[in-house]
Amino acid sequence: MEEQNAIVDRELSGVNNSKLVEEIQEEKRQPLKVDGRDKIFACIYLALGYGFIQIFRGVDIFQNFAIFTAVYTIVVMAYLYVRGKRPPKESYFWMVMLLGIGIPYAWWSIMPLLQMLALIFVAAYWTLAASGGLMGKQKTSQWVVCDSLNALFVVPFSNFVCHVKVLFGETERREDTKKSLAAKILPIGLGICIAIPILIIALPLLASADPMFGKMIMNSSFYIRENLTIYIIQIILSLPVTAYLFGLIYGGIYSRNTDKIKEENVRAAGRNVRVIPDSALHTAVLVVSAVYLLFIVLQGRYLFSAFAGIRPEEFTYSQYARQGFFELCDIAVLNLGVLLGTNLFTRTERVKNVWLRRGNVLLSVLTFLIITTAISKMMLYINAYGLTNKRILTMVFMIWMLLVFGMMIVWQYKVFPIVRISAMVGAVLFTLLCVVPIDYCIHAFNFYFSY
Repeated sequence: MEEQNAIVDRELSGVNNSKLVEEIQEEKRQPLKVDGRDKIFACIYLALGYGFIQIFRGVDIFQNFAIFTAVYTIVVMAYLYVRGKRPPKESYFWMVMLLGIGIPYAWWSIMPLLQMLALIFVAAYWTLAASGGLMGKQKTSQWVVCDSLNALFVVPFSNFVCHVKVLFGETERREDTKKSLAAKILPIGLGICIAIPILIIALPLLASADPMFGKMIMNSSFYIRENLTIYIIQIILSLPVTAYLFGLIYGGIYSRNTDKIKEENVRAAGRNVRVIPDSALHTAVLVVSAVYLLFIVLQGRYLFSAFAGIRPEEFTYSQYARQGFFELCDIAVLNLGVLLGTNLFTRTERVKNVWLRRGNVLLSVLTFLIITTAISKMMLYINAYGLTNKRILTMVFMIWMLLVFGMMIVWQYKVFPIVRISAMVGAVLFTLLCVVPIDYCIHAFNFYFSY
Protein backbone atom coordinates (compact mmCIF):
# COMPACT_ATOMS: atom_id res chain seq x y z
CA MET A 1 0.00 0.00 0.00
CA GLU A 2 2.83 2.38 0.88
CA GLU A 3 4.59 1.56 -2.38
CA GLN A 4 1.42 2.41 -4.33
CA ASN A 5 1.09 5.73 -2.50
CA ALA A 6 4.73 6.51 -3.24
CA ILE A 7 4.16 5.75 -6.93
CA VAL A 8 1.09 8.01 -7.00
CA ASP A 9 3.01 10.80 -5.26
CA ARG A 10 5.84 10.50 -7.77
CA GLU A 11 3.38 10.62 -10.66
CA LEU A 12 1.62 13.68 -9.23
CA SER A 13 4.97 15.32 -8.60
CA GLY A 14 5.97 14.60 -12.15
CA VAL A 15 2.73 16.11 -13.46
CA ASN A 16 3.19 19.25 -11.33
CA ASN A 17 6.81 19.60 -12.38
CA SER A 18 5.90 19.17 -16.04
CA LYS A 19 3.21 21.83 -15.71
CA LEU A 20 5.69 24.18 -14.08
CA VAL A 21 8.21 23.58 -16.87
CA GLU A 22 5.52 24.17 -19.49
CA GLU A 23 4.51 27.45 -17.82
CA ILE A 24 8.14 28.62 -17.73
CA GLN A 25 8.69 27.66 -21.35
CA GLU A 26 5.45 29.37 -22.35
CA GLU A 27 6.58 32.53 -20.55
CA LYS A 28 9.86 32.42 -22.45
CA ARG A 29 8.08 31.85 -25.75
CA GLN A 30 5.66 34.71 -25.15
CA PRO A 31 6.81 37.48 -27.49
CA LEU A 32 6.83 41.08 -26.43
CA LYS A 33 4.35 42.95 -28.58
CA VAL A 34 5.94 46.13 -29.84
CA ASP A 35 5.19 48.55 -32.63
CA GLY A 36 5.81 52.20 -33.37
CA ARG A 37 3.03 53.38 -31.08
CA ASP A 38 4.48 51.53 -28.09
CA LYS A 39 7.90 53.04 -28.83
CA ILE A 40 6.43 56.53 -28.92
CA PHE A 41 4.77 56.09 -25.54
CA ALA A 42 7.93 54.50 -24.15
CA CYS A 43 9.65 57.79 -25.00
CA ILE A 44 6.77 59.78 -23.49
CA TYR A 45 7.07 57.76 -20.29
CA LEU A 46 10.74 58.75 -20.09
CA ALA A 47 9.56 62.35 -19.81
CA LEU A 48 6.82 61.29 -17.39
CA GLY A 49 9.28 59.55 -15.09
CA TYR A 50 11.61 62.55 -15.20
CA GLY A 51 8.64 64.83 -14.48
CA PHE A 52 7.81 62.82 -11.34
CA ILE A 53 11.31 63.39 -10.01
CA GLN A 54 10.99 67.11 -10.79
CA ILE A 55 7.92 67.28 -8.53
CA PHE A 56 10.11 67.18 -5.43
CA ARG A 57 12.64 69.70 -6.77
CA GLY A 58 10.18 72.51 -7.35
CA VAL A 59 9.24 75.15 -4.85
CA ASP A 60 5.55 74.22 -4.70
CA ILE A 61 5.39 70.42 -4.44
CA PHE A 62 1.60 70.40 -4.11
CA GLN A 63 1.08 72.38 -7.31
CA ASN A 64 3.56 70.11 -9.10
CA PHE A 65 1.61 67.06 -7.95
CA ALA A 66 -1.60 68.56 -9.32
CA ILE A 67 0.01 69.23 -12.72
CA PHE A 68 1.55 65.75 -12.80
CA THR A 69 -1.83 64.19 -11.99
CA ALA A 70 -3.46 65.89 -14.99
CA VAL A 71 -0.57 65.01 -17.33
CA TYR A 72 -0.46 61.40 -16.11
CA THR A 73 -4.21 60.99 -16.67
CA ILE A 74 -3.96 62.36 -20.22
CA VAL A 75 -0.99 60.12 -21.10
CA VAL A 76 -2.64 56.95 -19.76
CA MET A 77 -5.92 57.65 -21.56
CA ALA A 78 -4.08 58.48 -24.78
CA TYR A 79 -2.08 55.24 -24.65
CA LEU A 80 -5.22 53.20 -24.01
CA TYR A 81 -7.14 54.74 -26.92
CA VAL A 82 -4.16 54.51 -29.27
CA ARG A 83 -3.91 50.80 -28.47
CA GLY A 84 -7.64 50.37 -29.06
CA LYS A 85 -8.45 49.69 -25.39
CA ARG A 86 -11.76 51.11 -24.19
CA PRO A 87 -11.65 51.61 -20.42
CA PRO A 88 -14.45 49.88 -18.46
CA LYS A 89 -17.20 52.17 -17.27
CA GLU A 90 -16.27 51.91 -13.63
CA SER A 91 -12.73 53.08 -14.36
CA TYR A 92 -14.14 56.55 -15.03
CA PHE A 93 -15.34 56.63 -11.42
CA TRP A 94 -11.77 56.05 -10.23
CA MET A 95 -10.47 58.60 -12.73
CA VAL A 96 -12.78 61.20 -11.18
CA MET A 97 -11.52 60.18 -7.74
CA LEU A 98 -7.92 60.56 -8.97
CA LEU A 99 -8.52 64.04 -10.37
CA GLY A 100 -10.56 65.01 -7.31
CA ILE A 101 -7.69 64.07 -5.01
CA GLY A 102 -4.89 65.44 -7.19
CA ILE A 103 -6.10 68.69 -8.77
CA PRO A 104 -7.24 70.54 -5.59
CA TYR A 105 -3.85 69.67 -4.10
CA ALA A 106 -2.53 72.81 -5.82
CA TRP A 107 -4.70 75.12 -3.67
CA TRP A 108 -5.54 73.46 -0.37
CA SER A 109 -5.14 70.30 1.69
CA ILE A 110 -5.91 69.47 5.31
CA MET A 111 -3.97 66.17 5.19
CA PRO A 112 -0.99 66.67 2.84
CA LEU A 113 0.91 63.44 3.49
CA LEU A 114 -2.17 61.22 3.57
CA GLN A 115 -3.49 62.88 0.42
CA MET A 116 -0.17 62.26 -1.36
CA LEU A 117 -0.21 58.56 -0.44
CA ALA A 118 -3.86 58.25 -1.48
CA LEU A 119 -3.06 59.96 -4.78
CA ILE A 120 -0.32 57.45 -5.60
CA PHE A 121 -2.52 54.51 -4.62
CA VAL A 122 -5.57 55.67 -6.60
CA ALA A 123 -3.38 56.45 -9.64
CA ALA A 124 -2.04 52.88 -9.67
CA TYR A 125 -5.47 51.33 -9.04
CA TRP A 126 -7.16 53.47 -11.72
CA THR A 127 -4.48 52.59 -14.27
CA LEU A 128 -5.04 48.86 -13.71
CA ALA A 129 -8.83 49.33 -13.78
CA ALA A 130 -8.74 51.42 -16.98
CA SER A 131 -6.53 48.87 -18.75
CA GLY A 132 -8.87 46.01 -17.83
CA GLY A 133 -6.69 44.29 -15.24
CA LEU A 134 -9.11 43.98 -12.29
CA MET A 135 -10.08 40.49 -11.12
CA GLY A 136 -13.80 40.99 -10.52
CA LYS A 137 -15.22 41.36 -14.04
CA GLN A 138 -13.53 44.75 -14.52
CA LYS A 139 -15.17 46.10 -11.37
CA THR A 140 -14.14 46.81 -7.82
CA SER A 141 -15.13 43.64 -5.99
CA GLN A 142 -14.37 41.49 -2.98
CA TRP A 143 -10.93 41.05 -4.52
CA VAL A 144 -10.08 44.74 -4.02
CA VAL A 145 -7.11 43.86 -1.79
CA CYS A 146 -5.69 41.53 -4.45
CA ASP A 147 -6.30 44.16 -7.14
CA SER A 148 -4.51 46.74 -5.00
CA LEU A 149 -1.50 44.44 -4.59
CA ASN A 150 -1.52 43.83 -8.34
CA ALA A 151 -1.64 47.55 -9.12
CA LEU A 152 1.01 48.63 -6.62
CA PHE A 153 3.49 45.76 -6.80
CA VAL A 154 2.82 42.69 -8.93
CA VAL A 155 2.06 44.13 -12.37
CA PRO A 156 4.56 47.04 -12.45
CA PHE A 157 7.48 45.03 -11.04
CA SER A 158 6.68 41.91 -13.10
CA ASN A 159 6.87 44.08 -16.22
CA PHE A 160 9.72 46.25 -14.97
CA VAL A 161 12.03 45.52 -17.92
CA CYS A 162 9.32 45.99 -20.55
CA HIS A 163 10.18 49.65 -20.99
CA VAL A 164 13.76 48.91 -22.01
CA LYS A 165 12.64 46.09 -24.30
CA VAL A 166 9.98 48.22 -25.96
CA LEU A 167 12.28 51.22 -26.26
CA PHE A 168 15.00 49.22 -27.97
CA GLY A 169 12.61 47.10 -30.01
CA GLU A 170 13.02 43.60 -28.62
CA THR A 171 10.30 41.75 -30.56
CA GLU A 172 9.77 38.31 -32.05
CA ARG A 173 12.26 39.25 -34.80
CA ARG A 174 14.89 39.99 -32.21
CA GLU A 175 18.02 39.55 -34.32
CA ASP A 176 16.68 41.59 -37.24
CA THR A 177 15.64 44.33 -34.84
CA LYS A 178 19.06 44.41 -33.23
CA LYS A 179 20.72 44.63 -36.62
CA SER A 180 18.40 47.43 -37.73
CA LEU A 181 19.00 49.33 -34.48
CA ALA A 182 22.75 48.86 -34.80
CA ALA A 183 22.59 50.09 -38.39
CA LYS A 184 20.86 53.27 -37.20
CA ILE A 185 22.63 53.93 -33.90
CA LEU A 186 26.26 53.17 -34.84
CA PRO A 187 26.54 55.79 -37.62
CA ILE A 188 24.98 58.41 -35.34
CA GLY A 189 27.41 57.57 -32.57
CA LEU A 190 30.32 57.62 -34.99
CA GLY A 191 29.25 61.07 -36.22
CA ILE A 192 29.13 62.41 -32.66
CA CYS A 193 32.59 61.01 -31.95
CA ILE A 194 33.97 62.70 -35.08
CA ALA A 195 32.31 66.03 -34.21
CA ILE A 196 33.68 66.23 -30.65
CA PRO A 197 37.40 66.82 -31.50
CA ILE A 198 36.41 69.25 -34.24
CA LEU A 199 34.31 71.27 -31.80
CA ILE A 200 37.10 71.24 -29.23
CA ILE A 201 39.25 73.10 -31.75
CA ALA A 202 36.53 75.24 -33.34
CA LEU A 203 34.71 76.56 -30.26
CA PRO A 204 37.65 78.48 -28.77
CA LEU A 205 38.36 80.03 -32.18
CA LEU A 206 34.73 81.09 -32.58
CA ALA A 207 34.69 82.48 -29.04
CA SER A 208 37.78 84.58 -29.80
CA ALA A 209 36.29 85.81 -33.06
CA ASP A 210 33.06 87.08 -31.47
CA PRO A 211 32.86 88.32 -27.83
CA MET A 212 29.07 87.76 -27.73
CA PHE A 213 29.44 84.14 -28.79
CA GLY A 214 32.34 83.70 -26.38
CA LYS A 215 30.25 85.03 -23.48
CA MET A 216 27.43 82.67 -24.39
CA ILE A 217 29.87 79.71 -24.48
CA MET A 218 31.32 80.67 -21.10
CA ASN A 219 27.89 81.08 -19.51
CA SER A 220 26.76 77.77 -20.99
CA SER A 221 29.83 75.92 -19.77
CA PHE A 222 29.46 77.46 -16.29
CA TYR A 223 25.78 76.46 -16.14
CA ILE A 224 26.59 72.91 -17.27
CA ARG A 225 29.37 72.54 -14.69
CA GLU A 226 27.07 73.80 -11.93
CA ASN A 227 24.05 71.64 -12.82
CA LEU A 228 25.41 68.63 -14.68
CA THR A 229 25.67 66.46 -11.58
CA ILE A 230 22.12 67.33 -10.52
CA TYR A 231 20.71 66.49 -13.95
CA ILE A 232 22.59 63.19 -14.08
CA ILE A 233 21.26 62.20 -10.65
CA GLN A 234 17.71 63.16 -11.62
CA ILE A 235 17.91 61.18 -14.86
CA ILE A 236 19.24 58.12 -13.01
CA LEU A 237 16.47 58.37 -10.40
CA SER A 238 13.81 58.81 -13.09
CA LEU A 239 14.69 55.54 -14.87
CA PRO A 240 13.21 53.16 -12.25
CA VAL A 241 10.16 55.44 -11.93
CA THR A 242 9.70 55.26 -15.70
CA ALA A 243 10.09 51.47 -15.69
CA TYR A 244 7.51 51.20 -12.88
CA LEU A 245 4.92 53.45 -14.52
CA PHE A 246 5.35 51.94 -17.98
CA GLY A 247 5.35 48.39 -16.60
CA LEU A 248 1.96 49.04 -14.98
CA ILE A 249 0.22 50.39 -18.08
CA TYR A 250 1.94 48.03 -20.52
CA GLY A 251 1.12 45.02 -18.35
CA GLY A 252 -2.51 46.09 -18.13
CA ILE A 253 -2.88 46.73 -21.87
CA TYR A 254 -1.34 43.41 -22.95
CA SER A 255 -2.50 41.42 -19.88
CA ARG A 256 1.09 40.55 -19.01
CA ASN A 257 1.42 39.14 -15.48
CA THR A 258 -1.97 40.47 -14.44
CA ASP A 259 -3.06 36.97 -13.41
CA LYS A 260 -0.23 36.22 -10.98
CA ILE A 261 -2.80 36.34 -8.18
CA LYS A 262 -5.46 33.85 -9.25
CA GLU A 263 -8.98 33.83 -7.88
CA GLU A 264 -9.02 30.06 -7.36
CA ASN A 265 -5.75 30.22 -5.41
CA VAL A 266 -7.11 32.94 -3.13
CA ARG A 267 -10.28 30.93 -2.57
CA ALA A 268 -8.23 27.84 -1.77
CA ALA A 269 -6.13 29.84 0.69
CA GLY A 270 -9.33 31.14 2.29
CA ARG A 271 -10.60 27.58 2.72
CA ASN A 272 -7.30 26.50 4.27
CA VAL A 273 -7.43 29.13 7.02
CA ARG A 274 -10.87 28.03 8.21
CA VAL A 275 -9.40 26.08 11.12
CA ILE A 276 -11.01 27.52 14.27
CA PRO A 277 -14.06 25.60 15.57
CA ASP A 278 -17.36 27.42 15.18
CA SER A 279 -18.20 27.15 18.88
CA ALA A 280 -14.92 28.83 19.86
CA LEU A 281 -15.56 31.88 17.69
CA HIS A 282 -19.24 32.04 18.67
CA THR A 283 -18.22 32.05 22.34
CA ALA A 284 -15.60 34.74 21.76
CA VAL A 285 -18.10 37.03 20.00
CA LEU A 286 -20.70 36.51 22.74
CA VAL A 287 -18.20 37.27 25.51
CA VAL A 288 -16.98 40.44 23.78
CA SER A 289 -20.54 41.54 23.07
CA ALA A 290 -21.51 40.93 26.71
CA VAL A 291 -18.69 43.18 27.89
CA TYR A 292 -19.79 45.93 25.48
CA LEU A 293 -23.37 45.59 26.70
CA LEU A 294 -22.22 45.84 30.33
CA PHE A 295 -20.23 48.98 29.48
CA ILE A 296 -23.27 50.56 27.84
CA VAL A 297 -25.49 49.74 30.83
CA LEU A 298 -23.00 51.11 33.38
CA GLN A 299 -22.38 54.27 31.35
CA GLY A 300 -26.03 54.70 30.41
CA ARG A 301 -26.53 57.56 32.86
CA TYR A 302 -24.52 59.97 30.74
CA LEU A 303 -23.37 57.98 27.74
CA PHE A 304 -26.43 58.93 25.67
CA SER A 305 -27.03 62.40 27.10
CA ALA A 306 -25.26 63.94 24.12
CA PHE A 307 -28.13 62.84 21.88
CA ALA A 308 -30.31 65.33 23.74
CA GLY A 309 -27.58 67.98 23.76
CA ILE A 310 -27.17 67.62 27.52
CA ARG A 311 -23.77 67.71 29.20
CA PRO A 312 -23.34 66.00 32.60
CA GLU A 313 -22.67 68.57 35.31
CA GLU A 314 -19.43 66.93 36.48
CA PHE A 315 -17.89 67.31 32.98
CA THR A 316 -16.91 70.31 30.92
CA TYR A 317 -17.71 70.17 27.18
CA SER A 318 -14.09 69.37 26.42
CA GLN A 319 -13.88 66.64 29.07
CA TYR A 320 -17.16 65.07 28.03
CA ALA A 321 -16.27 64.98 24.33
CA ARG A 322 -12.75 63.69 24.89
CA GLN A 323 -13.68 61.27 27.69
CA GLY A 324 -13.42 57.95 25.90
CA PHE A 325 -14.06 59.39 22.44
CA PHE A 326 -10.89 58.15 20.80
CA GLU A 327 -11.15 54.89 22.75
CA LEU A 328 -14.62 54.38 21.26
CA CYS A 329 -13.19 55.04 17.79
CA ASP A 330 -10.50 52.45 18.42
CA ILE A 331 -13.14 49.99 19.61
CA ALA A 332 -15.07 50.45 16.36
CA VAL A 333 -11.97 49.71 14.27
CA LEU A 334 -11.15 46.72 16.49
CA ASN A 335 -14.64 45.32 16.06
CA LEU A 336 -14.38 45.60 12.29
CA GLY A 337 -11.25 43.47 12.50
CA VAL A 338 -13.04 41.01 14.80
CA LEU A 339 -15.89 40.62 12.31
CA LEU A 340 -13.48 40.06 9.42
CA GLY A 341 -11.50 37.54 11.46
CA THR A 342 -14.48 35.52 12.65
CA ASN A 343 -15.94 35.28 9.16
CA LEU A 344 -12.54 34.34 7.72
CA PHE A 345 -11.32 31.72 10.22
CA THR A 346 -14.52 29.93 11.23
CA ARG A 347 -14.81 26.39 9.86
CA THR A 348 -18.36 26.85 8.61
CA GLU A 349 -19.01 29.60 6.09
CA ARG A 350 -21.34 32.45 6.98
CA VAL A 351 -24.05 31.34 4.56
CA LYS A 352 -24.35 27.97 6.35
CA ASN A 353 -23.71 29.24 9.87
CA VAL A 354 -26.76 30.84 11.43
CA TRP A 355 -25.04 31.48 14.77
CA LEU A 356 -22.21 33.28 13.03
CA ARG A 357 -24.71 35.56 11.31
CA ARG A 358 -26.42 36.26 14.63
CA GLY A 359 -23.09 37.06 16.23
CA ASN A 360 -22.29 39.40 13.34
CA VAL A 361 -25.58 41.21 13.85
CA LEU A 362 -25.13 41.48 17.63
CA LEU A 363 -21.60 42.85 17.43
CA SER A 364 -22.50 45.18 14.56
CA VAL A 365 -25.50 46.60 16.41
CA LEU A 366 -23.46 47.25 19.56
CA THR A 367 -20.66 48.84 17.51
CA PHE A 368 -23.23 50.90 15.59
CA LEU A 369 -24.53 52.17 18.92
CA ILE A 370 -21.03 52.97 20.18
CA ILE A 371 -20.20 54.91 16.99
CA THR A 372 -23.41 56.96 17.11
CA THR A 373 -22.64 57.78 20.74
CA ALA A 374 -19.13 58.96 19.81
CA ILE A 375 -20.53 61.07 16.96
CA SER A 376 -23.11 62.67 19.24
CA LYS A 377 -20.41 63.59 21.77
CA MET A 378 -18.30 65.16 19.05
CA MET A 379 -21.30 67.10 17.71
CA LEU A 380 -21.89 68.50 21.20
CA TYR A 381 -18.22 69.49 21.38
CA ILE A 382 -18.36 71.15 17.93
CA ASN A 383 -21.46 73.14 18.90
CA ALA A 384 -19.57 74.46 21.91
CA TYR A 385 -16.10 75.10 20.45
CA GLY A 386 -16.49 75.08 16.68
CA LEU A 387 -14.89 73.05 13.89
CA THR A 388 -11.28 72.10 13.30
CA ASN A 389 -9.58 69.97 10.66
CA LYS A 390 -9.07 67.04 13.01
CA ARG A 391 -12.69 67.10 14.16
CA ILE A 392 -13.92 67.01 10.56
CA LEU A 393 -11.57 64.16 9.62
CA THR A 394 -12.67 62.19 12.66
CA MET A 395 -16.35 62.81 11.97
CA VAL A 396 -16.10 61.74 8.32
CA PHE A 397 -14.23 58.57 9.27
CA MET A 398 -16.83 57.69 11.91
CA ILE A 399 -19.65 58.33 9.44
CA TRP A 400 -17.98 55.91 7.02
CA MET A 401 -17.63 53.33 9.80
CA LEU A 402 -21.30 53.84 10.67
CA LEU A 403 -22.27 53.06 7.07
CA VAL A 404 -20.03 49.98 7.01
CA PHE A 405 -21.53 48.48 10.16
CA GLY A 406 -25.02 49.35 8.97
CA MET A 407 -24.36 47.49 5.72
CA MET A 408 -22.85 44.62 7.72
CA ILE A 409 -26.17 44.17 9.52
CA VAL A 410 -28.15 44.18 6.27
CA TRP A 411 -25.60 41.84 4.64
CA GLN A 412 -26.52 39.07 7.05
CA TYR A 413 -29.96 38.86 5.47
CA LYS A 414 -29.45 40.09 1.92
CA VAL A 415 -26.52 39.41 -0.39
CA PHE A 416 -25.01 42.50 -2.07
CA PRO A 417 -21.43 43.67 -2.93
CA ILE A 418 -20.60 45.10 0.49
CA VAL A 419 -16.86 45.36 -0.14
CA ARG A 420 -17.37 47.23 -3.42
CA ILE A 421 -19.87 49.67 -1.93
CA SER A 422 -17.71 50.26 1.18
CA ALA A 423 -14.61 50.97 -0.94
CA MET A 424 -16.40 53.32 -3.31
CA VAL A 425 -18.23 55.21 -0.54
CA GLY A 426 -14.95 55.58 1.34
CA ALA A 427 -13.29 56.89 -1.83
CA VAL A 428 -16.06 59.45 -2.36
CA LEU A 429 -15.88 60.70 1.23
CA PHE A 430 -12.09 61.00 1.07
CA THR A 431 -12.25 62.82 -2.27
CA LEU A 432 -14.80 65.25 -0.90
CA LEU A 433 -12.35 66.10 1.88
CA CYS A 434 -9.84 66.93 -0.85
CA VAL A 435 -12.19 68.83 -3.16
CA VAL A 436 -14.03 70.95 -0.61
CA PRO A 437 -12.00 73.89 0.77
CA ILE A 438 -12.28 72.71 4.36
CA ASP A 439 -10.33 75.58 5.92
CA TYR A 440 -12.62 78.18 4.29
CA CYS A 441 -15.71 76.24 5.42
CA ILE A 442 -14.37 76.03 8.98
CA HIS A 443 -13.78 79.79 9.15
CA ALA A 444 -17.24 80.48 7.71
CA PHE A 445 -18.90 78.03 10.13
CA ASN A 446 -17.10 79.32 13.20
CA PHE A 447 -17.72 82.97 12.20
CA TYR A 448 -21.44 82.37 11.59
CA PHE A 449 -22.06 80.51 14.85
CA SER A 450 -19.95 82.89 16.90
CA TYR A 451 -22.74 85.48 16.61
